Amino acid sequence: MSRFATIVIDPPWPERGGGRIKRGADRHYSLLSVKRIPQVIQDSGVFRPADDAHLYLWATGTYLMDAGWVMSELGFKYKTCVPWVKNRAGLGQYFRGRCEYLCFGVRGDGYAVRTDDRGIEGVIEAKRGLHSVKPEESFELIERRSHGPFLEMFSRAHTARGPQWTHWGMETTA
Repeated sequence: MSRFATIVIDPPWPERGGGRIKRGADRHYSLLSVKRIPQVIQDSGVFRPADDAHLYLWATGTYLMDAGWVMSELGFKYKTCVPWVKNRAGLGQYFRGRCEYLCFGVRGDGYAVRTDDRGIEGVIEAKRGLHSVKPEESFELIERRSHGPFLEMFSRAHTARGPQWTHWGMETTA
């Protein structure tokens, strides 16, 4: 089985929403506790990072600190994050959120799978779509910065991409 140079993960963080109305991620799919996320990923049977690999891990502001811990548990070192600035605010606990964060980490030195493209900006400005659907611009950024083969974990059917991509997740049909 091949090993992946680049892995993209959008974990089902335990976003439950506040108040009396059910309005969090739990309306759309099953959630995992933060402590279970690395275990589920490692037990998936598909999580096979190359010795020198890139990891892109999606997180909301609520889970930024936890994202660093998850990266570490998966054997990656946090380097930076790219905010996705949405065109309109969503829900929030203390503030109505307009950003999600694409946290970036490396395993090994990370350079062997890095492209030479020096024009990649550290922000994604894109419209908000359906719940949990990540913008096409994020995949374009990932493919510009990192080499394949690519693995997308907790994939949604509508994010299916080209032949260099493997998708794993409850909603994946491709």
